[in-house]
Amino acid sequence: METEGSIPGIASMARSTDSVADLIAQAVVCGCHSSTTQTLHIERLQALAARLVTSRLQVAVLGQFKRGKSSLLNALLGAAVLPIGVLPATALPTFLSYADAPRLHLEFRDGASEDRALTDVEELQRQLALLVTEEGNPENRLGLARVEAGLPSALLKQGVVLLDTPGVGSTLHHNTLAARAALPECDVALFVISPDPPITEAELAYFAEIAPVVARLLVVLNKCDTVDGTDRDNSVRFLRKVLTEQAGLDAGAPIFPVSARAGLQAKLADDAVALEASGVAAIERYLTALINREGAEVLGSAVATKAAAVIGAMCLEIELELRALQMPLEDLADRIARFEAALGGFEEERRSAADQIAGDRRRLSARLEEEAERLGRQAEADLRAAGEAALGRGEDLAGARAALAARVPVLFGSAQRAVVEGIERALLAALARHQERADGLVDSVRQTAAALMDLPYDGSDRGDPPELPRLSAWIVDGRAETFTSLTVGAFEPFVPGAARRQRRRIGAEAGALTRRNVEDLRWALRQKVDDACRRFAASLDVRLGAALAATHGAMATALQRRGDQAAAVQATLAARDEALQCLTRIRSTLTDLTARSVTASL
Repeated sequence: METEGSIPGIASMARSTDSVADLIAQAVVCGCHSSTTQTLHIERLQALAARLVTSRLQVAVLGQFKRGKSSLLNALLGAAVLPIGVLPATALPTFLSYADAPRLHLEFRDGASEDRALTDVEELQRQLALLVTEEGNPENRLGLARVEAGLPSALLKQGVVLLDTPGVGSTLHHNTLAARAALPECDVALFVISPDPPITEAELAYFAEIAPVVARLLVVLNKCDTVDGTDRDNSVRFLRKVLTEQAGLDAGAPIFPVSARAGLQAKLADDAVALEASGVAAIERYLTALINREGAEVLGSAVATKAAAVIGAMCLEIELELRALQMPLEDLADRIARFEAALGGFEEERRSAADQIAGDRRRLSARLEEEAERLGRQAEADLRAAGEAALGRGEDLAGARAALAARVPVLFGSAQRAVVEGIERALLAALARHQERADGLVDSVRQTAAALMDLPYDGSDRGDPPELPRLSAWIVDGRAETFTSLTVGAFEPFVPGAARRQRRRIGAEAGALTRRNVEDLRWALRQKVDDACRRFAASLDVRLGAALAATHGAMATALQRRGDQAAAVQATLAARDEALQCLTRIRSTLTDLTARSVTASL
């Protein structure tokens, strides 16, 4: 059996990515001194280096809802592994890698994990349908954090990992959030659209969002079997025109017209001619060439871009200390005083950011209360009507309760999704505003310090995107036995006024069922909104605090060292200057590697 190291694609990538890994390792050594903030930067670099260890080129299939992303992946895999359907199918990103036999690795939000060995690809498909689809695992009630599937595949064996993502733009907003949250995992993206309808404004915006994140972005025009040859050619020309003029696509970038459905059928029938006609073979050739000839560069570029930004922040801190060590003491004290005067404004902005997050949390909680009250009124009226309708048909109390129990999942299923998605959208919008504000404040801190010390600042180190919160609602409960205290005497003989008492009893049970489910919804979402806002506020506060500590600390440390003997100051100057030159050289090399990868073409 072949070992991973014997796979040509992986072996090539492992050799070629050594340069980026070596550069990061050198940066870790160069930047290793006592500064707490430099330690944080080094931890970020080490996390990026770990990304290279697996030597996996991760190719994500991205696009709008129902463009045929899962179908394209099935065609590339040569097996109907991923669920497809009329309704939104993929609800969670799914990572597909090579394995000699089908298997699943599951990671849960509570930290637990599970490995499953499967008998065949058909069982893998059945399991995925239960785990990653909206129907099998609505709103991720299983609490999955990551799903990795292993299976035999010629393409996967070359060292590529395929990533199936939820479609953006459907009514299920949490699917859009899950797709965007997967972007940092992407090295290469296949952006899938179809002729009908043509590319939309929302897709153009999503394309622009993806482009800066990935090292290579390929365009796939799927479902070409639904149009004739002339319309297909016109669609390709129109698509190229729109993407080059409005989204910055390189004029020579390939656009792959394909029929994923025909491609899978051709593979299952082992029909090479039909596979070529489907267009899927052209994508496979491109990906194979990319893996074997450029895979390392693409993977390295994705890591190098992030590492260069981190090193830029490290360089600024060292430059501040160097300038402070060389500046006349009186001048240095004056500039530190001016920066400390500005600190009051920064700290005020920091407190304001925390207050605004707390304010958004309160507003979201108030909105949740309003939504819950509205849902409760509507649900109770609906359940009362269902129970009374059952009694009107001659059902006894047991039959009426059964009608209530059956109605609860139907009623609350759609209603709770609307509430969850509304709160989710509002929370995401609020956190995005705070993230942008924090980026601006960090830039302002660094730019102020750099300007005071007569240093350039390019603002290249942006914060990592916030972890997108995942809100899930309660499990709807329609069990009548939960309310036994309300149903004692349910089978008493019919006496005058019994029908009225039955209606009152059913009305009480409808109210109790409503209160139970609405309160479960209210409690679960309130807890998750509060937790998401608190964690987000804490992470931003740490980042802002680190920026203030790095800039002010570098100058203050230099001022303190100025009291040392001249020999000690000179030694510190020499050490910091050497570190700065080392980090500057590494950053420049990483930037060059990224530029070469971007401009390279097959």
